[in-house]
Amino acid sequence: PLSLPPTAFAHLHRQAAALAALQPRMNACCRHHTPLPCARRAWKDVLDGFCTDEFGVKTRQFHCCRQRGPA
Repeated sequence: PLSLPPTAFAHLHRQAAALAALQPRMNACCRHHTPLPCARRAWKDVLDGFCTDEFGVKTRQFHCCRQRGPA
């Protein structure tokens, strides 16, 4: 995120923020007694937050945010 321009590129800032939020959660899952379910939950939580942010702006949403269910 620090290498992105401070103005414009808001979609890239949202993507970078989601990845930054995912990293510590995945690191914690590596030490968890059930790492795969932990990682799946972390990914879902971060992706849900990212998609909430995406739908909060009037730009075209990232393609994965339009998926539903197991997709």
